Amino acid sequence: MLSKDLIIKATNALIENEIIILPTDTIYGLSAIWNFENEKRINNIKNANEEKPLIVLISNIEQLSILGIEKNEFVDLLFNESTTVIFKTKSNNKTIAVRLIIRDDIKKIIEKTGPIFSTSVNLHGEQPINEKDELINFDRSINVYFDKVITNIKPSKIYNSITNIWVR
Repeated sequence: MLSKDLIIKATNALIENEIIILPTDTIYGLSAIWNFENEKRINNIKNANEEKPLIVLISNIEQLSILGIEKNEFVDLLFNESTTVIFKTKSNNKTIAVRLIIRDDIKKIIEKTGPIFSTSVNLHGEQPINEKDELINFDRSINVYFDKVITNIKPSKIYNSITNIWVR
């Protein structure tokens, strides 16, 4: 768990529109406030297509409305550990991948900031980074909020609620 001081610093950095590295329930993630510009910024850092959709973390189900998602029968899947669900949004037939965070420290951050992006810390197509020194050296301009090495480096399961298929 992140200390109270690190929670405050990470929250403030996100509110100031910084991209940071945070632990999640699964792996360390490049994180930023949820908006189109930050999605492009993170994808550029990863050398990925700017349009590549990123997973959005929420701290409670009520935040789905911020993302333009109506509650439906697939919302319950978010309560399964490390499960991401792809939903259709109310506008423009767009989709968004959402995961309900379990970690209390990250929940506290998202309660203050609203939904945030979280994607693996790595260049597109490479293995996720987990070691403290590697996280720090990934991009020296990005602050790392480290608490421990995550030994079970498994990405979240992903369910597409539009096609009713498990993607991962």
